Amino acid sequence: MEIKTLTPAQLQVFIQADEFKTMPVVPISTHRALSHIANPRVEAGDVIMILAHEEGRMVGYLGVLADRIYTATDSYKCGWLSCMWVDPTLRGKGIAKQLLATAFTNWNNHILVTEFTPEAKGLYDRSKNFDALKSNAGLRCFMRFNLHQVLINKKPQLKPLKSALKLADGFANSFNMLRLLVAKPNTESAINWQPVKEVDNGIENFISRYQTNTLEKRGPAELNWILKYPWLKVSPPTDESKRYHFSSVANEFKNLCFAGYNASNKIVAFVFFSLRDGHLKIPYAYFSEEQTAGVVAKVYEVMLAEKANMLTVFHPLLVTHFSDNNTPFIYKRPIQRNYIITKALSQHFVSKDNIAIQDGDADCAFT
Repeated sequence: MEIKTLTPAQLQVFIQADEFKTMPVVPISTHRALSHIANPRVEAGDVIMILAHEEGRMVGYLGVLADRIYTATDSYKCGWLSCMWVDPTLRGKGIAKQLLATAFTNWNNHILVTEFTPEAKGLYDRSKNFDALKSNAGLRCFMRFNLHQVLINKKPQLKPLKSALKLADGFANSFNMLRLLVAKPNTESAINWQPVKEVDNGIENFISRYQTNTLEKRGPAELNWILKYPWLKVSPPTDESKRYHFSSVANEFKNLCFAGYNASNKIVAFVFFSLRDGHLKIPYAYFSEEQTAGVVAKVYEVMLAEKANMLTVFHPLLVTHFSDNNTPFIYKRPIQRNYIITKALSQHFVSKDNIAIQDGDADCAFT
């Protein structure tokens, strides 16, 4: 088994090589690679891609997103495990274990993970190298019927029924549209919302007030990088996307950012939305409790304008509001997002109880 590591410069060469264009399986999409390379927190020597080869053939890979996390007194360079794949015919031969060990070595055991599968969690547990960091409570809220996506994502074996489910959704949503016309969500707000194409210093000064206990403290450089270098392209499946085992294309994907101002033209809220195939998320939201109603009104406005089917949210103020109040949603269900951290990093946190993790932290803002 041969393990290869790639730094940003080496990854740039790799995606331009003939080998990449002809590989039956690619370890990264071109636009995702360019995003990693443009990451404002990546350094020249950082290992951001690890490849396993056997007899000249790639049999596994692991991607790492370079980042920095903050405690009350210091900050630490770290990497988020971003994607891992092992050839199904070779699973059980320790390839994933070797990939993970290489990541530990090259990142000084400063590794974090979220959005992991049960199989991956088993690997991390067996390494005996991780502690629990945080479990964020969230909600998934459905504004329209969306069985053809939800069921098939959960149970791929139902894919032959997609057309029938889509037809059923359309029939149910014709009645649901009337419901929304009669009981239209309140989108009126005392906040004056302005679209944001680029996060500037004024917004930075505002959001910094809400980052006292924030794990990542992403500012203009990081937020503008996320806006400029998405990991999803609006495109039908391509030859490259078919050779990549993670998301790289979508029928619809966009980021929408808004700054909210009060009557005195003072910024009181900043909200970053992402929309993928009718699924609205809120990677970043900064506002006080007294502005919650205005932000909720904006959420409803965006969902209606973009014809979003569902909303996933983890922001505590929004989760509390949607849980405790009447809403236009057909159905709401609680969800959890768990984060784990290597013991080498965990020891720097005196307490994890007050850590704030925004929905978009790690690589969650990209997909």
